[in-house]
Amino acid sequence: IPSKRGSSIPRVISDVVDFSSTTNGNGDTFDVLPLPANSLVLAAGCDVLTADGAGNSGTISVGDSVDGDQYVAAATVAAAGQMTTVDANYAYSSADAVRLTIGTGAIDAKVRVWACVISLDDGATLSDTDSQTSTFA
Repeated sequence: IPSKRGSSIPRVISDVVDFSSTTNGNGDTFDVLPLPANSLVLAAGCDVLTADGAGNSGTISVGDSVDGDQYVAAATVAAAGQMTTVDANYAYSSADAVRLTIGTGAIDAKVRVWACVISLDDGATLSDTDSQTSTFA
């Protein structure tokens, strides 16, 4: 099977969010990691850097604008060092973002959000000019 060779290699993107520096509450959303169109998220998750001390039993979900818990559903942030991950890959045909959603109550934890992403169109450098080479019987 012939294939094009390009720079479409998996890349890990991440950002740290310190919830003690912002007001937040149940249902609030934070778009953390921008995802370009034609991207495939291979895995995503979050690491708790500083445990939640707000006392509201708050949780965070990791998802996107379509599914708030696409990657992680209602994870507690009560212990530092805790890592939540899922390998549920998802392809994006249009731009989106990895989104954190606060559940239950306000939190003051610090978390690192990450995603392993690959470009499906070589960073918009590939065009759909290939012709079909397979035949069907």
